[in-house]
Amino acid sequence: MKSWILAAVIGLSAAISTPAFGQSQFYDTVNVNGVNRQFLIYLPVNFEPAENMPVMFHFHGGDGSPEEALQYEINYRPLADANRFIAVYPAALLDGDGCTCWNNEGKYSNGIDELGFMSAMIDAMVANYNADPNRIYASGFSLGGSLMWDFTCFLGDKVAAVGVIAANMWQWTYSDCADALPIGVCHILGTNDFYAPYNGNQYSISVSLQNAHWVNINGANPTPTQENIGGNVTRYLWAPGEGCHGHEHYRRQGGGHDIPSFAGQRIWDFVSQYTLDGLTDCIGDCPADLDGDGSINVNDVLALIKAWGDSGGDIDGNGTTDVNDMLLLLAEYGEEC
Repeated sequence: MKSWILAAVIGLSAAISTPAFGQSQFYDTVNVNGVNRQFLIYLPVNFEPAENMPVMFHFHGGDGSPEEALQYEINYRPLADANRFIAVYPAALLDGDGCTCWNNEGKYSNGIDELGFMSAMIDAMVANYNADPNRIYASGFSLGGSLMWDFTCFLGDKVAAVGVIAANMWQWTYSDCADALPIGVCHILGTNDFYAPYNGNQYSISVSLQNAHWVNINGANPTPTQENIGGNVTRYLWAPGEGCHGHEHYRRQGGGHDIPSFAGQRIWDFVSQYTLDGLTDCIGDCPADLDGDGSINVNDVLALIKAWGDSGGDIDGNGTTDVNDMLLLLAEYGEEC
């Protein structure tokens, strides 16, 4: 009955059940190619590592900072408290022009390894804060939004979904993106954005080409549904196909190079539906997969232990989480949903 697993996870649960983090907001660092990189972390109220939370990264605009992103771009802290996730605001390095600007792969690369930075941060969040590696999300504004397209094209095995604000794919990013993995994308752009022209230019592709690219990569329904959400904003949603990955675009008629007030909530609502395998509601019915990551593993055992005596880990449908649920989970341990 895999009793050793049960004994081990009970011990582990006891060891990590007490919060070890007194601060809710602080800087952490990772070393990338010999360079220390900083990122601002916000842990939601009453944080406990046993929760195995998702992470929402946000990348500031060009020449910005994590503090400016919190104040002027998207403040994810209230959403993190309400929805139980960790918010992370990375800091760009000073480039050769004295700008805290993100480096994009391709034509104007300055050699700073942003993909390595993101991978190192993900590893650190999983190792040090028990973050869920299957529910890593990212958003970015302006130059930070341009970086999101690098993540979609080259980090689809680590990032489940992204939100892109006021940025289109560079022509050179698009040309290198044919073999990208499916990934959830929520894109927000104004038709009068000077940085990312809606119909493209010699540097960036058009929204129509960009949408077609990700609908094809994701195997989504080729015909979108449309919804007017007010304020001259139209939402286009390409529903997921068999691969369980959709695509979403918000057209801001007359909108410029800024962040609309709806961005944070809409991005979180979209990305939080995803794991690395796709939309959780699309993947299939798997009651023992309590954390929704597509497999039955130690995280599900920990979630069941935490829910013991209430309905949160009720697998057999009798209204409470008890030994029968544990036995059912252990019988499926190691299986994929």
